[in-house]
Amino acid sequence: MLPLPGVEGDLCEWFFQEVGMGSKAASERHRLPRAARGHLVRVRPEAEILATLDAEGKLEGMPFMPEMTRYFGQTFRVYRRAVKTCVEGNAIRRLTDTVILEGLRCDGAFHEGCQRSCPYFWKEAWLEPLAGDGDPPPPAPQPPSGFWLDRFPTRSGERFLCQSTELLGATQRISRWDLTHLLAEIRVGELSVRMFLQILVHTLANRVRELLGFQRLGQLTGSREDFTKGDLDLRPGEWVEIKPAPEIRRTLDAEGRNRGLSFEPTMVDFAEGRFQVDYPIQRIISERTGQMIFLTHTVALKGVTCTGLCAKNCPRNNTLYWREAWLRRVERKAEG
Repeated sequence: MLPLPGVEGDLCEWFFQEVGMGSKAASERHRLPRAARGHLVRVRPEAEILATLDAEGKLEGMPFMPEMTRYFGQTFRVYRRAVKTCVEGNAIRRLTDTVILEGLRCDGAFHEGCQRSCPYFWKEAWLEPLAGDGDPPPPAPQPPSGFWLDRFPTRSGERFLCQSTELLGATQRISRWDLTHLLAEIRVGELSVRMFLQILVHTLANRVRELLGFQRLGQLTGSREDFTKGDLDLRPGEWVEIKPAPEIRRTLDAEGRNRGLSFEPTMVDFAEGRFQVDYPIQRIISERTGQMIFLTHTVALKGVTCTGLCAKNCPRNNTLYWREAWLRRVERKAEG
């Protein structure tokens, strides 16, 4: 067992045996203001966070991942409160006492280079509220905690373990007709009344379309069985234009997939727009199975993430995956 830096003895082991990892008292010790967006917080020291966790390194089912240990003691701004989240294959599910911090996404450093770039979920018990509204200092990531890497493995056999793969156990079911999570977001300033009405109309329209046997709004499907992923060999910084919906449809099968990769309904909103390539996507961990999936001819685009409208204001702001077949290379961004 590795001791905490600068501390004699196996203090970490003492926390497991004496403090009561994952205790309710630890999780309720500090709470952020109800309207947490924009507030400054400091990530608590390793020992304090450890005291909130169970033997699997989780608080209320949510893992504290080794990639997060580099931020102990650093100050960040709250991006938004997460009262719920989308969970792949299980629609929207409820979260409690959780926020997302500005600019912090997982780089997959301890998950064999996974490129999902998921924003971290931070339990409030892991954060210390700060007074003031100035700009936080630039992040200064530290080396990851050797204790975390030793005590909490990032995989079990072929299955990787991370916040994404464990979300189902860290969340609670929400009925499809339950609107309380949306009303809670209005109350804390995470959702405008206008967007609430948009979500309501969008959801009702999709229910009606499903009953009538029509596709969901924004969903594209095709009938191709032999199609290409594209062959642009795109590099970071290059400019591309997203093809119009009719051209994209010709690359999809009857389930709206291109060789297994879905064209998500929210992606239609970006059709015919011009964006820069952020990075090629080559490997991502499946949220459902925990196994690594290898991709080719697929890229992420700068600033192009899920808006959450089609997922009832989901806060995850997930990176969207673009087949090169859905894009065309252009010289530069259109002027004006």
